[in-house]
Amino acid sequence: MRIRKMLKEKKGFTLIELIVVVAVLGILATIAIPRVKNITGDAERKTADLNAAQINNALERYYVEKNNYPDATDIDTLLADSEFKNYISIDSNGIANLKKYYQYDSTNHRIVPKS
Repeated sequence: MRIRKMLKEKKGFTLIELIVVVAVLGILATIAIPRVKNITGDAERKTADLNAAQINNALERYYVEKNNYPDATDIDTLLADSEFKNYISIDSNGIANLKKYYQYDSTNHRIVPKS
């Protein structure tokens, strides 16, 4: 009998309690969201760095085997070279990411950071 009476008297949260919870969640969100964006940006850049290193290594292997470099003027023509494709394995997302940060230096036959 007493339990029923207690349950009837207390029916839920007050408006103040709900406002405090929403405010705390908002503060946590403003702290967490920028950190997540920075993490993804850093990961994207590191992936581009690794892809650039992979292509530079592939260029050297190509040169050792063929005694010349692929005839290319930019990243697109380099990666379109049918013989050079056998030396690398980078998906289309990796290539798009690579182009944001790097370019092909056809004089030195290297993938270099964009200036």
